[in-house]
Formats: sequence, structure tokens, C-alpha cells
Amino acid sequence: MKVGVKLWSTNPPEQFGQAAKFADFIEVMPVDTESVGRLPNTWFSYTVHVPHERFGFSPLLDLEKSQQLLQQATSAARKLKAETIVMHTGFLKEAPGKPTTEKAIKAAAKLARTAGYGRLLIENSIPKDRFKDGSDRYFVCYDYEQIKSIMEASGAGFCLDLEHAAITAYQLGLDYNQFVSQLMKLKPEYFHLSGTRLATNGHHTSIFEGNIDREFVKKLLQKANKPVCLETPLDTEQRKKEVEFLKN
Repeated sequence: MKVGVKLWSTNPPEQFGQAAKFADFIEVMPVDTESVGRLPNTWFSYTVHVPHERFGFSPLLDLEKSQQLLQQATSAARKLKAETIVMHTGFLKEAPGKPTTEKAIKAAAKLARTAGYGRLLIENSIPKDRFKDGSDRYFVCYDYEQIKSIMEASGAGFCLDLEHAAITAYQLGLDYNQFVSQLMKLKPEYFHLSGTRLATNGHHTSIFEGNIDREFVKKLLQKANKPVCLETPLDTEQRKKEVEFLKN
């Protein structure tokens, strides 16, 4: 099993060098073309994440902006020789009913089909997120049926974000282990992992913190034997311990 770590293209170059010493690959969020241009592309192994909702990505609400961000990601992937590209499905401004959900899935699937490079993977989302400013954002593609629907419509693969699954199970009142086991039927090709404090909506903590069942997740990942990206705090020593835990 290969274990990588997440960095943005704007992170200091030394963090890439440090990560390359203990991680199998680095997942890059290409924030802008200038910072991507400074990244070494010869001795690192990369995957790429399309800039997400924080950057305005939402195919249903702003297709033009979302197309721009996907193109930015695919251009970075070509430069970095990254074959795997992970994409969210965007946010909504209100709780979606069935028609809106279907439109959002259709819009994201249509965009995904235009990637034109590498293997595009759809990442599972969460039903709802509350930000510090008190505003709500809603999402689609967080459960089995929705993810299956967009995979069939787009031809994309599946990235199982285990933290997003934990938040979804918590919000919907479901058993986490059973919920994840159901999502595994979609045969994810890639995983995201971090800890989360469910009651306080604290996310992207170390895998040694929060509410996720580490031993359950470790066994699941080792059995799947697919690449796993750690979306944990930028603490090199802590990340080394996380990689070691998953591999042993």
C-alpha cells in the first residue's frame, strides 16, 4: 500500500523535500500556475486534486469557473506526470431536493467527462458543512446511490474520503463502519484519510485524534491495497508516524 501526503502548490519547497523522504507520493492542490511551475517534476511522484469549493468550484452554480479550475488541475497533472486527478462535485446554496440533486450530479458528470488527461476520480462529499461565518453549504455525492450515479454518468473512478464518510454517517445517524463498508462496494481506487472531531466539526486532524476507528480503517486500507493520501496537519514528524502506523 502506498501512502502519500497532501500539500498545496504554494507550500514552501522544503516541505515537498521533507515529504519525499518518507511518503510514497505527494498529492498537490494546484493553487496557481506560478507555484506549480516551481515544483520539481523529476524525482517526486505526484497525484493532483482539483481546486475545490474554497476556490469557487461548483459545476452547477458556476460551470465556467469550474471548467477553469479543472483545466488548471489537468495542466498541472501533465507537468508533474501525475496520472490520478481527484475532483469534488461542488457546493449548493440550499438543501437540495431530488431535482436539484440530479441536476448537480449531471453537471459534475458532464464536467468530469471533459478532463482529457489521466484518471479522474470523484471524491465523496458530505451532506452539509457549517463554516465559522455561520453560513451553510450543502453538497451532493455523499452516499452510495449518488456516488454510483455520477460514476456511471461520467465514467470516472472513486476516491473514498474516510473523513467525509465519518461526517456523513454522523450527520445522517448511521453506523460508520457499516456506511464505509457499503461505499467499498463501489471499488474505490484511491483514499483520503485524516482524523475528525465530529461533535465540533473539527476536521483534518491527525489520524491519532478524533472519532474515526483507526484499527478498522487500517485493516480496510491494507486489504484494499490502494494509494492513501493523508490530509493531516503539516507536521513532518507526526506524518511520519501516521505513515508508519498504516504500513505496519
